[in-house]
Amino acid sequence: MSGPIYLFAGGGTGGHLYPGLAVAEQVSRMNEDARVVFVCSGRVLDRRILDLTEYAVVAQPVRPLPRSLRGWSKFTGSWHASSLLVRDLIRDLRPAAVLGLGGFAAVPAVRRAARDRIRTAILNPDSVPGISNRYLAKYTFAIFTQFDSTSQRFKRRFAEKVRSVGCPIRGAMLGASRAEAVEYFHLRAGLSTLLVLGGSSGAESINETVGQLGRGLDSVSAGWQMIHITGADPVERTEATTPQKMEVCRLEYCDRMDLAYAAADIVLGRAGAVTVAEISATATPAVLMPYPHHRDDHQRLNAAELAAAGAAVIVEDVSDARSNARRAGDVIFPLLKHSATLEQMSQAASRLARPDAAKKVAAWLCR
Repeated sequence: MSGPIYLFAGGGTGGHLYPGLAVAEQVSRMNEDARVVFVCSGRVLDRRILDLTEYAVVAQPVRPLPRSLRGWSKFTGSWHASSLLVRDLIRDLRPAAVLGLGGFAAVPAVRRAARDRIRTAILNPDSVPGISNRYLAKYTFAIFTQFDSTSQRFKRRFAEKVRSVGCPIRGAMLGASRAEAVEYFHLRAGLSTLLVLGGSSGAESINETVGQLGRGLDSVSAGWQMIHITGADPVERTEATTPQKMEVCRLEYCDRMDLAYAAADIVLGRAGAVTVAEISATATPAVLMPYPHHRDDHQRLNAAELAAAGAAVIVEDVSDARSNARRAGDVIFPLLKHSATLEQMSQAASRLARPDAAKKVAAWLCR
């Protein structure tokens, strides 16, 4: 006899899918006969992530809300097509539960499942709920958040649904060794490592900042090396003023972030929900430059949770490479010279870790 089926709906960014993969991992551990099916967006990034897994994947044509009147006809058509697709999918699979992972791609499946009286829940790892999750709150039995404060940002009538469990993190993130990381990235075992996360969407200014920091990094390079994940940024942004004395491992994409964190003594990056959770789970001190162009400024609020605990320092991204480099340098250079401060930040980060988040969400789905 085949086991229960669980539908995970969402996508559009890796930040939506990675927590879902962590929950799927736990669902499979709790019930070997269970099957997980991902209903994602049609974006290439979703398939790049999900094609590396063993799960069944269904791409839907739904598009995000348009920013102008010209896009409404295509949006309406994509919404109608996705609604029909998930109606037939749910009718055929009869899932035991549906988990919304956030983003526009979560809406059709969660909404339809609720109307068919199937148990539904949503993940909301960001400090501020996005448009899709605010809309879906009325269609869910449970809302799983990373931060306690997020409950205040949903309408009061949904407060009883909110469960603050943390952001689900895949088990592999917690088991990597530094020795393996040193070998994987061809690092020097005796040096400390600065990890730069410039490969995420909208992180171009971090790459520009690091480029401007080149000479300054040379001045504090004794005992340090760098892993720089650049994304597909132009070479001239990331190499033009590369430090000459500090050894740098530069790569466009990293599919072993567990090893990247295992190697890191401090990280410079954005403050997406998954990044913040990984920093806490791996007890890595951080300098965070929240993405400055979100309307709800949720990355700044994500970062503020770590900063308030003493695990991170926030550097405002003012969209000017030289100004960013000056401000970031004022924070990073002293930290690279004071290992005691980094140790205090690491301890603060570890106190925020909630490594059982994925297990708690999976337990709710499988109960």
